[in-house]
Amino acid sequence: MARPGELFVMSRVPQALRDAGLGVLREAGLDTVLGETLSPLRNWHQSLSDLHAREAREAMRRACAAVVAEAFEMRLDRLESSVHQRIHWQFVPSAGRPEGLGRLMAAVRGQLRAQGLVEAQGHRPHVTVSYRANRSIEPLTFAPLIWQIDTIELVEVAGHGNDYRYDVVDAWQLRPPVAPPAQLDLLQ
Repeated sequence: MARPGELFVMSRVPQALRDAGLGVLREAGLDTVLGETLSPLRNWHQSLSDLHAREAREAMRRACAAVVAEAFEMRLDRLESSVHQRIHWQFVPSAGRPEGLGRLMAAVRGQLRAQGLVEAQGHRPHVTVSYRANRSIEPLTFAPLIWQIDTIELVEVAGHGNDYRYDVVDAWQLRPPVAPPAQLDLLQ
């Protein structure tokens, strides 16, 4: 987890989708398995940048304001665990990275680079539901949670323990999604 004062760019999971994700956990009885290790729902997000020091705030704000990208859909339909020093549980799309997410991350990375901010890592499509689960789990597939990602936020990490959170510095709407090409009615 990040340290208070650090900044990053993300898309926050909307409340209705957080509630639906919690429903998935409850239906499988996994909310009780996680107990206190369940991340606060207010913190569920898709990371779009690395962490940066608070001195980068204005450069990051300029970068985010210059991002040009379209809204897109991400379908989270699998819960899995992974081990990175601790056991993480995350919702992921079984179909892999949506094209829109790849384009958005490239746009964010490019604008941060234009502001002199180095991005060292990429971010796979996922929403972490626990950073410190007690145990790993077998993957669980469920009906897709459909997330229309249409906003990016520049956030500052704040708080500790149960008060750990991401405070919004600023937010920007993405362009409307690209409409699919019209199909010709070939069966007339």
